[in-house]
Amino acid sequence: MKPDAEAIRKAVEARQDEILEWAKTLIRFPSENRPPEGFEAEAQEFLARECTALGWETERFAPNEVEGIQDHPSWLADRNYGNNRRNIAARWRGAGGRSERSILFSGHMDVAPFEPDHWKICRPYEPVLREGRLYGRGAADLKGGMAAAFWALKILKSLDFEPRGDILFESVVDEEFAGGNGTLAGRLNGYNADLCILTEPTRMEICPACLGAFLGDLTLWGKAGMPYMGSSIPNPIFGVSRVIDYFKEWQERWREANSHALFAEAGKELNVVLWCIDSKTPDEFTQMGTPLLTRISWIVWCHPGMTEEAFYDEFRRFWSEKAGNDPDLIPFRLELDPTYHFVKPWETPTGHPAVQETIEAYRRYSGIAPAVGGAAFSCDLGIYGEVGGMPSIILGPRGDNLHAPDEWVLLEDIFTLTGIYALLAVRWCG
Repeated sequence: MKPDAEAIRKAVEARQDEILEWAKTLIRFPSENRPPEGFEAEAQEFLARECTALGWETERFAPNEVEGIQDHPSWLADRNYGNNRRNIAARWRGAGGRSERSILFSGHMDVAPFEPDHWKICRPYEPVLREGRLYGRGAADLKGGMAAAFWALKILKSLDFEPRGDILFESVVDEEFAGGNGTLAGRLNGYNADLCILTEPTRMEICPACLGAFLGDLTLWGKAGMPYMGSSIPNPIFGVSRVIDYFKEWQERWREANSHALFAEAGKELNVVLWCIDSKTPDEFTQMGTPLLTRISWIVWCHPGMTEEAFYDEFRRFWSEKAGNDPDLIPFRLELDPTYHFVKPWETPTGHPAVQETIEAYRRYSGIAPAVGGAAFSCDLGIYGEVGGMPSIILGPRGDNLHAPDEWVLLEDIFTLTGIYALLAVRWCG
């Protein structure tokens, strides 16, 4: 049986209460990523049982168990997988074999830590539905999208759909904090398809592209001590106040020098995020006085097509000029150190059949012509596209307060995406 949009719509409507309760169950698992540790195990085991119950071929594997992965250039070292942190990959095998088109629905089970603990609507892992919004840590990023993908396929099973091509469902570990090792493990372990849908929250926009991210530290090194009897010691904290101004200048320059058609609308400008300032050195007692150093941690986003080499050539030249000419910075030694690794941007051409089929499934199910643009955030899309060799698209729900208190996802979008994903699977693999 090959269900149409109307049959799928009726089935989704009939299962809405179940979908909601299932999404709440997923949110209740505190599957936090706290590098180098992660706590996805219990949630992943729940998901594995759910997949197995549907008769899918289900595999569990830790990222570091995949042969050769630690030699791959996209591998991020110094993450711990000894806490039973395992990917879950399930395959609904199609009747037509490898000659038929296949699809992968993928997401990550890890969520950002619940801090800062200023939650007001609910506690982080006690989900609450209020005025159509489902609150809880991970509700938007991205357990809401994962619930939609899982239930899309579960509903197709209940409608006796028999795919011609394979349908894959995957939940990876260690995506947050510029991780990517779980996603890389899935690709190197062979869970690839002719179309990949990543369920990150895009506010219902079809996004065949995402931004890349460079992450690093800028450190001003000076001389520690307490100013005494008329002597003075240049303070790197004051120096960093100038650095912050220059980061604002860099952001304006960076935006003016770079453009991309999928990121042209307001709100999708390239950003710089400064996320930590620290004057402590590891494992040392900090004296009350002028610190030896001050370090500021930064993220700079980029469009598809940007390379690491081109970025750092320009970035280092900018800071070399500032450090050598600004009187407030000359007393210090300025160091730039990349941290984590380059989270690569990605773009699947909008004219690709995979993108066009996704647009058509969205339109046929919802009755609305979808917006198509770039996702103004960085994620693992480049690993799916480059390493997995797949046309890769992000499509997920509306929500807000990602990585912040009172994170929420719009319940209506979970239901709508359940139907869109199901119809796309039918059209692509049927």
